[in-house]
Amino acid sequence: MLIVRGATLAGLAAAARLARLGHEVTLDAAGHVPDPLPPTIVLPATWRDLFKKSGAHLVTALNGAGLELTEAPPTRHVLGDGTVLELPSERGAQFYALSDAFGKDEAARWRDLLDDLMPVWEAFRRHALEGTEPVRTKQQRAALWLDRSVADVAGRLGTPLADVVLALGPERPGMAALPLLLERMFGRWQVTRAGGPQPADLLVDLLRTRLAERGVRTVETYDGEADIDCRPATAKTRWWQRPPALGVPINDGGQLRASSASPAGAAPWAQLASAALAVYELHERLTGEDPRPTNKEFTLPRLNWPGRGDAATATAAGLR
Repeated sequence: MLIVRGATLAGLAAAARLARLGHEVTLDAAGHVPDPLPPTIVLPATWRDLFKKSGAHLVTALNGAGLELTEAPPTRHVLGDGTVLELPSERGAQFYALSDAFGKDEAARWRDLLDDLMPVWEAFRRHALEGTEPVRTKQQRAALWLDRSVADVAGRLGTPLADVVLALGPERPGMAALPLLLERMFGRWQVTRAGGPQPADLLVDLLRTRLAERGVRTVETYDGEADIDCRPATAKTRWWQRPPALGVPINDGGQLRASSASPAGAAPWAQLASAALAVYELHERLTGEDPRPTNKEFTLPRLNWPGRGDAATATAAGLR
């Protein structure tokens, strides 16, 4: 039996993935629940991958609950001079909206700024999201924009549009501007029912249903050692100043971390990514199988529906 400690979003995701890989899983809530989700969803692919790798696809789960994942309205920014800016997500639509509000030169500066964040995103993926490559050199720090502040980044804009960047925290590292790029790359999405917006936390409800389908046992407390610790521990140092937290043993060499304190950050999509990395590592340690998407030879085991007979299992799995 495997133990996931902390019923955070990362904890629920890790438990669901492990159970789908064929492990018997107990989720030790340890006094934690997922933080409320923001109303809009960025990087919906992390949710789609989680549901695909734990059972039925996300669209199937949504449809079963009468829900959809649809494009959210443009972001509304109130700038320092009182200007109200409705900023679309799509690259071309952004350019036209900003041209109308601030002129083509400023729109081009915004476009170029976000384009320049593309290599930062690629470096972030290597170091924090999809891997655990340590940050050791000046070149690596520069690639992550750790050598500049958000205020420096905002300085590339010459109108009140800079307020959109500064709202991310002027003293934070320039890497903190990445959410601006992610919205343009992946869009903004919302959960809807019959066309009306619904709380994004309904996705967590669907995830809890998935845990029940996979036979995950949830307890309030468990005294034994955990295989994956998903409690939101507070880091004493910034992640790029310490050994990477994902895929690195804690204490006895067997426990792994996945939480909002992991290098990928506290955003929901980042927690889901940290859970996936920890599950990949743990499954490989236990079985010798590499379940990562890069291993094209790996296939998930036959789907098991707890509490159903063989005929029902075969039907539910689409085998009859």
